[in-house]
Amino acid sequence: MTEEDLQIPEEETLEESIEEGEGGESESKIGALTNPEGIMMLIVGIILDLIIWICLILVLLFGIGLLAAKIVYFFGLFLIMAWAFMRGGSVPLPKKGGGKLGERMTGYLSGFIKRHWKKKIIGLIPIIGDLIPHNTWIIYSELTKGAA
Repeated sequence: MTEEDLQIPEEETLEESIEEGEGGESESKIGALTNPEGIMMLIVGIILDLIIWICLILVLLFGIGLLAAKIVYFFGLFLIMAWAFMRGGSVPLPKKGGGKLGERMTGYLSGFIKRHWKKKIIGLIPIIGDLIPHNTWIIYSELTKGAA
């Protein structure tokens, strides 16, 4: 045996392993959450959930605010769906026999609803749905779905 065979190989640093693509799933999720888009949308989701919680407190204390909470809920649904649609990239224009643009948009939005319908149904349940931060939950799952 030579001296080279007895030497312990040096371990790679985290930066080297990320550069080589061996960083793993957790680093890519962290990267998706800490980029400017992720931070901004998580803040938007937290603000929407805080407004819904304030409306819940108003409902419990004074009996008002249920309508406002549902308005914020549907505004958040529209905002998050629009963001997810724009995040998905551009929808290519139809070519000859390639389908209509409206059909492709509908297909993408229906895919979004299929991925998150359980979370949104829970959000419609009075009081229980208001306690769950479903807007933040949906944004988190949208940010990390492509990162894995």
